[in-house]
Amino acid sequence: MNTKNLHRVKDDDVEMRIDWGIVFCILVLAVIGMVSLYVALKHGTSTVSISRTVISQLIWYTLGAIMVAIIMQFDAEQLWKIAPLAYGIGITLLILVLFFYSRSYAANTGAKSWFALGPFTFQPSEVMKPAFILMLGRVVTQHNSEYEHSWESDWLLIGKMLAWTAPIAILLKLQNDFGTMLVFIAILGGVILMSGITWKIIVPGFAGASIIGGLAIFLVVYDRTLLEKIGFATYQFKRIDSWLNPAGSTSGDSYQLWQSMKPLVLANCWVKDLMFLMSTYLYENQI
Repeated sequence: MNTKNLHRVKDDDVEMRIDWGIVFCILVLAVIGMVSLYVALKHGTSTVSISRTVISQLIWYTLGAIMVAIIMQFDAEQLWKIAPLAYGIGITLLILVLFFYSRSYAANTGAKSWFALGPFTFQPSEVMKPAFILMLGRVVTQHNSEYEHSWESDWLLIGKMLAWTAPIAILLKLQNDFGTMLVFIAILGGVILMSGITWKIIVPGFAGASIIGGLAIFLVVYDRTLLEKIGFATYQFKRIDSWLNPAGSTSGDSYQLWQSMKPLVLANCWVKDLMFLMSTYLYENQI
């Protein structure tokens, strides 16, 4: 096969790996995000530059698209080889932040999870998230290629994934960053759900997690004494309160959530106005 045909096969392979439905959905969400950001800043009380913020968001979208294009040049085998290296880099950063964390961020949030170099801030857990997903993908792929799904092999797979999750959980506990840990738990749950593990394990597991989550929310709302005894801090309750009652502190803990809700409120008003105009027009035509 000549070089020209090799390039054609490679291009066809890349084309087959692109799910244009997902790409379209991402583009739609990106546009909605940009519009929402613009509307929130336009009608908010912040003094930041609207154009600068929107352009900055657009730059991040562009950089993300470039990274996706680069990653797509690697096949699965190459990605599995990279996974341990990426995981190791992520763990190293999570360890370093315990010593070189931003003192001001820690004072405000209670978490030692941010680097700060002048005006530049960086949360190493953001590097760890894709590395963690990549590592779990490698674990699941290798396990499923070696074992047939059974009760014993599925529990073995869960044990492997928990083993790779444990160092992250310990380091995030030392950072006092429970919110980020919930994100990693969600990632782990998603991978377990898609790994081919039998529903005889998944259904009771997710049901138990739902019960525990519901009980935790109940305790947050009605009785926080038990949660305080097991280590929940005041700032963590404030974050939950900001979600339960966004209007309670629109200039404090609920500021970001309140700003994000403004575009939804405005969109609702626009839809109501449009429906009113349409109904008026139809009514007048019938008369």
